Amino acid sequence: MAVDQETRRRKRLELFRQVATERVGKLNLLWIEVERSAGDPAPFLREAHTLKGEASLVGFALTARAVHAIEDYVKLVRDRGTPPVESDGDLILGGLDLVSRLTREDPDARSSDADAFLAKIAALLGQPAPEPMPPPVLEVAPAAVRPPPKPAETSSATPIPDLGGGKATPTPVLVKREGSIRVTSEKIDHLRGMVSDLLLASVRWRQLARAVRHVRESLQSVAQERPASPREDHFEAWTSVLGDLSAIESRLRDENHDLERFIGDLDATTRELRMIPLATLLDHFPLPLRQLARSLGRQINVEISGEQVEVDKALLEMLEEPLLHLLRNAVDHGVEPPDERMRVGKPAAATVRITAGLVGQRLHLEVSDDGRGIDVEAVRRRAPAVGLMDVATAESANREQLLRAIFAAGFSTRDQVSEVSGRGIGLNIVLDVVENVGGKVEVKSELGRGTTFDIDVPLTVAITRVVLFRVGVGMYALPAASVRALIEAKDLPCLEGPDGPSVQYAGGPVPLLDLGQVLDEVETVGSDTRIVIAQSGADLVALAGTRAHLEREVVLKPMGRLFEKLALVVAAVNLEDGALALVLKATELVLRARSRGRRKMPPAQGDARCAEGRVALVADDSPVVREIIAQALRSYGLHVLVAVDGEEALAMFGAHSRVDIVVTDIDMPRLDGLGLVRTLRSRESSRHVPVVAISMRSSEPEKQAAMKAGMSAYIDKSDFNQALLWQTIRPFVVPS
Repeated sequence: MAVDQETRRRKRLELFRQVATERVGKLNLLWIEVERSAGDPAPFLREAHTLKGEASLVGFALTARAVHAIEDYVKLVRDRGTPPVESDGDLILGGLDLVSRLTREDPDARSSDADAFLAKIAALLGQPAPEPMPPPVLEVAPAAVRPPPKPAETSSATPIPDLGGGKATPTPVLVKREGSIRVTSEKIDHLRGMVSDLLLASVRWRQLARAVRHVRESLQSVAQERPASPREDHFEAWTSVLGDLSAIESRLRDENHDLERFIGDLDATTRELRMIPLATLLDHFPLPLRQLARSLGRQINVEISGEQVEVDKALLEMLEEPLLHLLRNAVDHGVEPPDERMRVGKPAAATVRITAGLVGQRLHLEVSDDGRGIDVEAVRRRAPAVGLMDVATAESANREQLLRAIFAAGFSTRDQVSEVSGRGIGLNIVLDVVENVGGKVEVKSELGRGTTFDIDVPLTVAITRVVLFRVGVGMYALPAASVRALIEAKDLPCLEGPDGPSVQYAGGPVPLLDLGQVLDEVETVGSDTRIVIAQSGADLVALAGTRAHLEREVVLKPMGRLFEKLALVVAAVNLEDGALALVLKATELVLRARSRGRRKMPPAQGDARCAEGRVALVADDSPVVREIIAQALRSYGLHVLVAVDGEEALAMFGAHSRVDIVVTDIDMPRLDGLGLVRTLRSRESSRHVPVVAISMRSSEPEKQAAMKAGMSAYIDKSDFNQALLWQTIRPFVVPS
């Protein structure tokens, strides 16, 4: 019984914390509205009163006192009869931030910050300083004799059930909409994974149906070409087989149609489950922006509209970092100091606006400021200095091209790097994230009047359309929104110019990039080789060396830290045969076409040269993964041999007099990683050589199977980083 009570208590606290997070976020926005319009704070006070009651009910006494203090101060501001000033907002928003932190802690935890906040409010109200919260009482009265909680005073309250035990009957939990329940994001993510698996199953069903049709057509062709068998029973059997195959083919088509319909319904339902208000993200920005502005000697008002729009939770998480960069950029680059603004007739406090709206099934977000705007001529002068354009190109570039240049990695109009900006990476992150979800970002600016960034993205990202293609032996992809056209290579002859090869498309030259060279893939010329015209904003790049193109709806798989230093790869796609296709960034391809050179990854840091003279053999069928692992190992002083699969690894092992460690993928053509390690363990010369697996197969049974086959260690690619790699192999290559 005690265990059940403790479980119920934890669930009650978890529920309160979820509700409190929503309420604090709403209170942030309500106060911003009070500041903006000097309006009635009644909605703020109602929401705060409800939160205070909930906190008291579940035992968060200190939280309830903090909310009560905020209520008292807001009433003081209201009764003062004048609009709230900046210090009022700082105090209230800071108090809400304190409340948010208190709800995440233990209900009985002491807080010196809370004591100081309560004392400050009391002093402003002319009241005696409150006594600090007493230590928690360890003995608790039995639940059966506790007085029942008072009902909430407003109908907007979210009842928190009494789950403390005894004879109390839990009350149904009411949330924002009647008839709804709270579902954890982990469960919804699991549903999303199921949709991905079903999509692959659907592809396999279609392939099976095509295979059956091929068998049936082949048998039918043979039956028509050969004379009828002299034995009637043979002819009847042959006809029966053809009839059965035809029926199976028809049934497979019907089943696949039903499966696709089911996947569509499941996907739509999953998307709806993942929809949450945009306010969940936007309400976190006002306080840190005000603090940033103050640290820079600026004054700002933050205005937010459209926060009630609901979007996919995954999209919301992706947009957090880009929006933060845009907002920090607006405060640091756009907003002028108060005295400078007043000299040109502007109010001392700048306005930073976040506006959200829906157009069909797409979300439009605008981040704007009324600051100094972008100096296009400064961009023109700076672009050659950072290697983005040559002088002639910069001088002839139009306004749109120059504004687009600010999104390039490493571009900044500042020579000095500050704690806030100056590294030239923020806007490049914005462009990357937006384009990778099938969106676009545009910038409009007027010198002296301000800047607006307009982001246009799909409402949901659970399923994305990509164009898959083969380069050499590897499979790759681009978001469908980044693919402008697919054109037969023979129809786009290559033109050589002073800036390198190009093709003529859309009335002008488009730089041509050989993906085989960029990806280190061995070229395989096929009859279906095409040119992919990829697009990033207004920039185009022609990609040569691609074949076997097909468009498909997929669920993108984040690659974790494995590709954190590889700018070209953004995600991966699971294929029906269990392999992965790497999703490339159109933005990075455009930049590489401009530079016409391959970028080298930065060397690893720390503990370098520890394994000087040791030899490592890396086996992986992906050239991108091979390069990451090999570069990491070289940074520690190892000499690295590389192989494309297990068979080549065995041949290289035999051809070299010394190999100190083998690092191998599991899934490879011809001979996989398990076959490689078994072969090595069967030979006397390689029986004791350490073999480390680095694989996307992350289930415990698969790891155990690998270790049983003879692996010395196992690294999950999703968790891969250079530190983990060195930590794993160091005992095998550094003498003790």
